[in-house]
Amino acid sequence: MTWTTWISIATKIGAVGSILFLAAELQQNRRLLEAESRYTQFEIQSHDSARMFYENVGAEIVTKNNNNEAISESESFILLKYYRQQIRNWEFEFMESRRGLIDSNQFSTDRWARRIANTPRLRMALEGLSEVWLPEFKSAVLKALVKRAAMVKETSTLY
Repeated sequence: MTWTTWISIATKIGAVGSILFLAAELQQNRRLLEAESRYTQFEIQSHDSARMFYENVGAEIVTKNNNNEAISESESFILLKYYRQQIRNWEFEFMESRRGLIDSNQFSTDRWARRIANTPRLRMALEGLSEVWLPEFKSAVLKALVKRAAMVKETSTLY
């Protein structure tokens, strides 16, 4: 083969390599944009809940609810919205952990199950919108709830 043939082959290999490199960079960029988009959506959704509590409205309602005091329909609506956002935050953490973007030690489905089992309105928030939760998240929470119910039943039979 001649010198020009070798140069032509090297040029073609370089062109293919450049295209492969560009494709890999585009894929990495897409992943970063998706993660940034998910985080931005999470931040926007969390803002309303945080604002409500900074204004002390939500804190008073949660306190009344935790003390089994009567709350109005509007307070019940606000509380339900807050609990839905809390579950959405858990879903975000869960899915980001599955993607390897959050350390899985930062949360626990068992802890969530305990909170849901002990807070009837939180359970209503979970069940009321069960069709919108991501299947993997919903499955993990339901498994934790079943595990918790079994533990509570086992504990109550011991006494």
